[in-house]
Amino acid sequence: MIGVGMMDRKVILFTRNELTDATFGGVNTISFTQQTEKIWADVVWKGGKVDDEGNQMQNNQIIEFYVRNGGVMNLANIEDYLEYDSKKFFIDAINVIDGREKYLKVITTNVSV
Repeated sequence: MIGVGMMDRKVILFTRNELTDATFGGVNTISFTQQTEKIWADVVWKGGKVDDEGNQMQNNQIIEFYVRNGGVMNLANIEDYLEYDSKKFFIDAINVIDGREKYLKVITTNVSV
């Protein structure tokens, strides 16, 4: 259970937009829009791994954000990302927790190259 005062970190949701330009043969343009509603979260660092992928070292950091269900979080899906501490955390999964759909557990990955 998430206690009072645990959700004390501000995060920002960026939702994905995809436009198809018919003029240039159907080229897709992908952009992200910052949502203005404040989202407060409990941030849990779950560790990660460092591996050698494509001849580049990568540091994959897994973080779970616990947020209230509702508001702008109803727009969130796995194509979006959260920004926390000036870093992008891409959403891997969104799970409903704590009965009556009160909270969401958003599992994210931050990839540093």
